[in-house]
Amino acid sequence: MALVLSFSFWRLWQQKQNDYQRIFEVGEALNHELTVIRAENGQLIAQNSVLTLKSKELEAILPGLASELRDLNVRLNRAKSVSSTGFMVQTPAIVAIRDSVLFDTVQVRIFNFQDGFFKVEGTAIGAEQHLKLSYEDTLVQVVYRGERERPWLWVFSPRKLMQRVSMKNPNANIYYSQTISIER
Repeated sequence: MALVLSFSFWRLWQQKQNDYQRIFEVGEALNHELTVIRAENGQLIAQNSVLTLKSKELEAILPGLASELRDLNVRLNRAKSVSSTGFMVQTPAIVAIRDSVLFDTVQVRIFNFQDGFFKVEGTAIGAEQHLKLSYEDTLVQVVYRGERERPWLWVFSPRKLMQRVSMKNPNANIYYSQTISIER
């Protein structure tokens, strides 16, 4: 009986120690910045570690993300993973403005700009400019098993989950990306 009880306490202690280590690694990963690498075709790719949290830990450590899940009508205990990515696009545009006359009295300036991702349509009437802006892009995310946690142990060391995020627009920069795998 004492042996079974000792084994149970040892196993519980081992589990709590693993949970502590995992939470410690999550705290470190939250403070790391994205690593930017260049693909063979010259495209920039952002890479970071994938966090692994339990539902209650996610709610305690990242309450904003947990509330976003609730806003999407997804119960936290049913989610398998959560991913959030922020990006910003700055594209300079030089547009030719052409004049035309409507109804012989109102002068209107119309312009259009379009590349593969960004479209601007506008009309200048007097001192006012009326713009219609649209942006289309494709965000590609992959979670994969990357480098080993302890490379000196070769095959005896498990591989870390890593995330890579890429956008098709060469002018887009990803400034934030995070994937969280939720454990039960």
